[in-house]
Order: sequence, then C-alpha cells, then structure tokens
Amino acid sequence: MDLHNKKVLVVATTDDMIGRFMIPHIKHMQSLGAEVICACNKCTEFFDMIKESCGCKMYDIYLTRNPFNVKLFKGYKQLKEIVKNEKIDLVNCMQPVGGFMGRMVAKKFHLPCLYTAHGFHFFKGCPIQNKLIYKTIEKHCAKYTTALVTINDEDYAAAQKMKAKNVYKINGIGVDFSVYKADENFNKNEFRKELGLDDGDFVIASVGELNKNKNTLMLLDVFKDLDNKKIKYLVCGRGPLESEFNKKIKEYALEENVKMLGFRHDIPQILNTVDCYIMPSYREGLSKSMMEAMCYGLPVIASKIRGNTDLLGENEGGVLVEPTDKKAFLNAIENMAKDEKLCKKFGDRNKEFIKNFSIEKVKEQFAKIYEEL
Repeated sequence: MDLHNKKVLVVATTDDMIGRFMIPHIKHMQSLGAEVICACNKCTEFFDMIKESCGCKMYDIYLTRNPFNVKLFKGYKQLKEIVKNEKIDLVNCMQPVGGFMGRMVAKKFHLPCLYTAHGFHFFKGCPIQNKLIYKTIEKHCAKYTTALVTINDEDYAAAQKMKAKNVYKINGIGVDFSVYKADENFNKNEFRKELGLDDGDFVIASVGELNKNKNTLMLLDVFKDLDNKKIKYLVCGRGPLESEFNKKIKEYALEENVKMLGFRHDIPQILNTVDCYIMPSYREGLSKSMMEAMCYGLPVIASKIRGNTDLLGENEGGVLVEPTDKKAFLNAIENMAKDEKLCKKFGDRNKEFIKNFSIEKVKEQFAKIYEEL
C-alpha cells in the first residue's frame, strides 16, 4: 500500500503505549505521505504532551486493559465514528484490547489492518487462563488481520499457526542510536557522585514500571543477601509497587545499597554510568530498555524468557536465569561484580549485536510491510 494521501488510524489501548513506542513510527508514516490519527485511552498525565509529539489528531476513547469490561462497547462505537467521519484507509493497531477493537472495526468497514504484537499475552510458562483467553482472542482476530507483525521468535512461530493473511517478524520497536550513544564529554565520575555512588562501586540498574510483571521487587530479597556491599542497585521508574519497594528497603536496611531514582529524563546518562543491567521480568516482548542498555556495551542479567533470549542468545550477552530463582540471580550478580573480563566480553558482544536493532532498520522493515499490504 502506498501511504501517500492515505489516512491511517493508530489504535492502542493506552496513551503511554503510543508515547513510549509509537512516536518514531507515526512520524515515519507521516514522512511517507500518510495522515495519521490516533485513538487510545487517556490514562496518563502526558496525553497532551504525547499528542504534541505525534503531531497529529488524537482521540481519547474508552478502552481498558480488561477485555471483559462491558463498557468497551462504548470504545468500539467511538472507533466506528472515527473511521466513518475521518474516512480512514488503514487501521494500525496494538496491545491485546486495542488490537482486538482495531481489528473488529477494520472488519466492519472492510479495511486493511496491521496488528503489531509487542508480546502475546500467552507464552511458554504462562498461566492457563492466559492461553484460554488471549490465545483464543488472537486466533479469532487473526482471520481479520492483513498483516500480523511480531517481534520475537516465539511469537513469530505462534503467529504462523494462525490465519492472518501475512505474518512478519521485525527487530522490535527499534533503538534511536542518536540518543543512546556514548558521549565523550560526559563526566562519568561526577555523575556517579551526584547519584551518591562511591569509587569502586559495582553499579547495576533497571529501568521500567514498578509492577509485578517486571519482578524487580524480588531483587531486594537478593540484595539483602549479598556479601559484597560495594554492589549498588539503581531503580529507575515508578509504579504501583513503589511503596512496597520503600518498605522493603527500610526493612532490609538497604538504604545505602539500593537507590530509588523514580521517573528519570536522563536514562542515557544513567546507562552510560552503570556497570551492568538487570531485568528479571516474567514476560517481555522484546525489551526496549534492555536494547538501550546494550547500546552502551553493558552486560545483562535477565530472566530466561521470550524476548530476552532473542537478545542475549545462549548466555552470549549476559546471564539468563529463571525469573523465580533468587539464588541464581545472587550468583550472577556476585560473579559479574568480580569478573571484569567477563563483563567486557558480554558488553562487547551486546554493543555489536544491537546494531541490527536500530530505528532505521525497523522503519525499513515496516516500509516493506506497507508495500505488501
């Protein structure tokens, strides 16, 4: 499909999905001549900022992450009005509920539809209800999907068994190397002092929402058992478990070893400062934050799950362990902290490997998909 003079409706369940992942791709579609219109639920205080960054019309509609909320009929009705009034030519949707609603409205108006699965909610080792609910929904919607786009090997294999017209695998959302790059003028030692870090500290960081899926709260149980008190942990992000973090830090007397940094605008500087990145998630599609960390040649300690294995291979870019294995995380952290050569080996591999995941590469992949629609 030539996007020139076409109207594309981007549907996501939440505005933060568009803000965190879709802005470069919206601008890419605009550069190809498309008029882009977004529809999502306004669930953060950044809705207007995201709208301005997108440079397009943005509708606040009723969508929720709960697929059984009866009020979703209201969101579906709103989407139908948008498609009808805006004379939409292509629906580009994502997230389970946004993907379902987008594809149903595309079916209603006989429109081509592109659906990007940023990580199916059914996966190896997931709860049985996830397979019963989300796999059933995805298999049903695949029949009305012109292009089903996946971002990891496991999802790609699952998608090929569905009845979508076309199935693709791309290199994630893409990393902007102009942002995530080493700065020769950056004073790492001064920045470490600002963060309250001492000389000789081995510093580990994680970036992401503080929720159950990210599993970072578990790491406090690990850090309290570390013998090496020069190992420090920077927690970047906010979320529903923030009070639990503060409670455990106080309970375990980890104030000197774990630093809660909250929401940060200087993630590139933080990644350029630390010695290792950690991600113990239960579920990922293809972690953008891990890819950003790899840009700085950081070794990674991560859970052995879909997406993480795509990025790290068979322990080629770091150490992969089961997400519930606290002892394995403890051993991985201690071994990484005392083995500088191992860290460099992992880091050098990651810095080279991640070159395949640039935002430019992903834009090229999407451009080919648009052509084939």
